Amino acid sequence: MNGNMNLYAKLDGGDAIPIKKSIWTTFTTVAKEKPDHVAVVSRSQPSDLLASVVGKTSNNPKVGLEWTYAQLAQGALNIASVMKSYGVRQNSVLLAFLPPVCAEWSLLWWMANCLGVTLVTIDKRALEPARVDELTFYIRSLQPESVVVYESQDAAAVDDICAELQHSIKSKVTLDAGDGTAGWTGLATFDSSVNSNDHAVDTNDTDYDRTAVILYTSGTSTGQPKGCPLTEKNLVFGWLISKPFSSKVTGVATRIIMMFANSRAINLQMCSKCWLIGGTVVYLSTGFTPEGVLSTTKQEAITDSIIIPPMLGAIVSHPTFSKESVKSVDRVFVGGDMAMAELQDVVTENFVNAQIVSVYGMTEGLGVVGWPDTRVPTRIPVSMGLLAQGSILPGSVLKIVDDDGAVTKREETGDIHIMSPVMIESYRDNMAADTFYEDEEGRWFKTGDVGFIDKKDHFYVLGRKKDIIKRLGVPVPPILLENVLASFGGVQASVIGLPNQRLGTEIVAVVSNVPKATPQELKNLVVEHLGPDYALSKVFALQELGMQEFPVNVTGKVMKIELRKAVEGVLSRES
Repeated sequence: MNGNMNLYAKLDGGDAIPIKKSIWTTFTTVAKEKPDHVAVVSRSQPSDLLASVVGKTSNNPKVGLEWTYAQLAQGALNIASVMKSYGVRQNSVLLAFLPPVCAEWSLLWWMANCLGVTLVTIDKRALEPARVDELTFYIRSLQPESVVVYESQDAAAVDDICAELQHSIKSKVTLDAGDGTAGWTGLATFDSSVNSNDHAVDTNDTDYDRTAVILYTSGTSTGQPKGCPLTEKNLVFGWLISKPFSSKVTGVATRIIMMFANSRAINLQMCSKCWLIGGTVVYLSTGFTPEGVLSTTKQEAITDSIIIPPMLGAIVSHPTFSKESVKSVDRVFVGGDMAMAELQDVVTENFVNAQIVSVYGMTEGLGVVGWPDTRVPTRIPVSMGLLAQGSILPGSVLKIVDDDGAVTKREETGDIHIMSPVMIESYRDNMAADTFYEDEEGRWFKTGDVGFIDKKDHFYVLGRKKDIIKRLGVPVPPILLENVLASFGGVQASVIGLPNQRLGTEIVAVVSNVPKATPQELKNLVVEHLGPDYALSKVFALQELGMQEFPVNVTGKVMKIELRKAVEGVLSRES
């Protein structure tokens, strides 16, 4: 790069904020300051759950479970004392198979940081017979010294694999009574009579490079999931520089609703940050349902809600939605998918007391970009129909590069590369090694996303690189066309690319309906607003593909691979 640096798409956050406390020390500091404040709520679980481990409290909830900060801290110490007596060592792996959302995860996470072991949470469905290869992969790869299963009936699957691999586990725990399961102990029956305070990790000699947690992201070409080993340093750096919650702003204690799986980065990130400021995490054990979110938000006076864009539409359009039901919400965090500009108006119109906060993160690192010092603007900047994701945070560097690896100019799209102390150094077992590279500046991570930086240092994400359509060599982000069709054509659309000998790839739109515009009118609309490089070749209504609704996954994202198959089927029959 030569000339004026401000012309180029690179953001440097400067020096990182020094780390002063470990995760465990930070958690226990809050517990000492607010011992009787409720840290965890789970209305679907019994109020006396693991009472022998966490102890009793003066809080007597009429319905469901409530654990205070003092209970979480004491429970973590008690479990750590027993596991250490079994010979479990620091830096070993604790492998837990849990339901998608449950309060026990919070206790295990606190305990893991107390004892200094690495927590790995996997969906308990990995213990099903049909997924034996996946279970074998986890145990062979991780070599855990401790394993926790949710129900004793799941223990046999672990025993069978361990016998096959000749792997010995020092501590085998079930979260139910565990009666009759040889070699396994029910957590509620742990004998914590030993002085539990003798078994916390030495906070005066914290190893910030230890792996605190391993999160698994999507699979590679080998079909195996990629493990992201996040160190204590990665996590603490991210928490110090990114402050999404602040009761100082509103004067109301933070209460977040958590409906994302315990094995997901968003759960780890949001729950931990909530506890760091003495807030309350309310678990929605059913996972995401619009009626569940709305009823829980009202009953629990939720202040902060984390939502993926498709979920937001489902919530505000649900028959039980009312502005009254969400009046307690101060902040709506929107992430996990493209943040389109109209989301801002949806939040403003329906959450009368809330501000929208657009967030960008990934499993490999949490806290690279955001809104410094929590100063989210009243109106988030918009460009190309997208909400800005903030700017660079301290300690990190972000650049936009072209196909040759050169940094682009401002407002030019390209690949997003990141260098940051919050990022992992590599995937476990060096999977997808070419995702990382080093140069004279340091070690970079290729996110696989495409975006741009505007002239005011705002950062925008256009989508996954693999989803970008190249038409006559011009990169076309589907989100741009989908925004135009929604904003001006009045239709929900999903845009895909199909191979074409002349164009390289032709652009095809699948729309929910075409009541007010013909396919040709929608094509003209795109050219009018975006130019001929973005021209649609074909437009299909869902009904033409034999569908009534867009196929979506569990988080509400449209499954474009299913649309592509349906379109290819129609074209094949026509030919």
